[in-house]
Amino acid sequence: MTGSQWRCTVTASRADASDFPAETAGRSDADLQLEVGTSYRYAVSALRITHLPVLVRWVKADVAWARGLRDQAITAVWFNETGSPNATAADLLALLAAAPLAD
Repeated sequence: MTGSQWRCTVTASRADASDFPAETAGRSDADLQLEVGTSYRYAVSALRITHLPVLVRWVKADVAWARGLRDQAITAVWFNETGSPNATAADLLALLAAAPLAD
């Protein structure tokens, strides 16, 4: 199946936003749907993330708790230099989600 034959529809709704209600409360369903679709397409095409659980975590982070992650320059650098984008994404998400170390 070629890229032109394959089509995926990404949807977002208040039910999808229930994981991060505070982070998504100020956005309409249409805005969320647009942002989820943009994040998904970027993760698949530019970052080459293909492992579904990692992809879902990436989109949730990019849209809710680490908003704008795809726009960070360091993200592009890391993914351009990796041979395993799924592991890189999982590592980056784990790093961002980890509690900061106490001084």
